Amino acid sequence: MVVEVRNVSRSDTPESIVAARVLTDVPLSPGGHVPFSVTVPGELVPGDNYGLRVHVDVSGSGVMESGDLVSAEANPVPAGSTAGLIASVTLV
Repeated sequence: MVVEVRNVSRSDTPESIVAARVLTDVPLSPGGHVPFSVTVPGELVPGDNYGLRVHVDVSGSGVMESGDLVSAEANPVPAGSTAGLIASVTLV
């Protein structure tokens, strides 16, 4: 499972990955929750917008493919406390 914090401020440039965390051997269950934490080095830039992206790589291939789970909705990351963020995932 890969959890990323991305800078999503500009629609005319690719999103930049600000921080990422890879979790392995994560037990999955329908409707389950997987606790995670991501450490952002330094400070988030005030005024920029950040989002959370999650990819549950079911096969372990390293690429998104059928059967994987991904976050499909916007998951804003506030500049302050990020405790309690939830990212719902959808089957690819």
